[in-house]
Amino acid sequence: MLNTEKIKGCFWGLVLGDALGQPVEFFSIEKIREMYGENGIQAPKENAIWTDDTEMTMAVTKALITMGGVERFVELDDNDIGEIFAKEFITWLDNPGYAPGITTTGAVGILKAQGPKEWRISGKNDSKGCGTVMRAAPLGLWFSNALKPELPAVDGLYHKTLAKVSTIQSEITHGHKAATAAALAGSYAVVLAINGTSPDKMIQPIQTYCNHIHPDFNNAMERLKTSLLNRSDETFKTDLEALTYIGQGWVGDEAFAMALYCAIQYPNDLKSCLRVAVNHDGDSDSVACIAGGILGAFNGVSIIPKDWVDKLAEKERMMSFLHQIIGFFKV
Repeated sequence: MLNTEKIKGCFWGLVLGDALGQPVEFFSIEKIREMYGENGIQAPKENAIWTDDTEMTMAVTKALITMGGVERFVELDDNDIGEIFAKEFITWLDNPGYAPGITTTGAVGILKAQGPKEWRISGKNDSKGCGTVMRAAPLGLWFSNALKPELPAVDGLYHKTLAKVSTIQSEITHGHKAATAAALAGSYAVVLAINGTSPDKMIQPIQTYCNHIHPDFNNAMERLKTSLLNRSDETFKTDLEALTYIGQGWVGDEAFAMALYCAIQYPNDLKSCLRVAVNHDGDSDSVACIAGGILGAFNGVSIIPKDWVDKLAEKERMMSFLHQIIGFFKV
């Protein structure tokens, strides 16, 4: 069940993953090792900043607070939901954070020019970038309690409602259905984590819930399973080999599968999970952001390293934001 510890764990986990990956987001593993040593980057720098991943996650959260509890989502029509997300994304564009994605800024630029009522056209592109899944964790928090009775069947009213809301928040900016599937998987992994499903038990329910949306997502999940098997029998000698087999993470299906790999390999060790999640050739901060949110939701705030939190440049801002979320849920 959702509680204060899991809310804090989820947010601090994703923020730390984002901040750890920020300095190396666009570097090859060779460049990362040249800069930080053979093991790569190991801890956030002093006054570490987060990126657009965290800023967009906050925008999604603000939209959900405006919508209210999930029982209201059943009553809201698509236009209501889309406009609320669109308004928050337009506000986000004034303070997008470090290195915002081209697809997202372009889509939100359309919204800013045309107005939030035009949310159905802003994401008319063929992008399956990871911008949809990197911001998806808050939907998992919102739906975690409502979905609990439906989890064994992976079906029901709130499963359908989460899919609707997730699709809207994703397709406002990214038109490719693989990005739609990844965003839903990212939210659902947080739901499962909060309700006690360990990362290694998440693959089957996520595939049941999301695989039908696009074959690219299904293929990424199959590569995840192959990577786990090959790492277990030492066909892959390192986690880096396993992640590289899955992809680079610039697109949503790969970013999610890579993040879940890291969470499965290090389910109770956030530092190790995030170090693997950022030290590769791909989208370091987004893979780690997704992985950190899942592990934080599963373990709660006890897994969060205080020495890393203390290095965040905007620690107090996040603490204030968490106070607002916890106040909304009254937990």
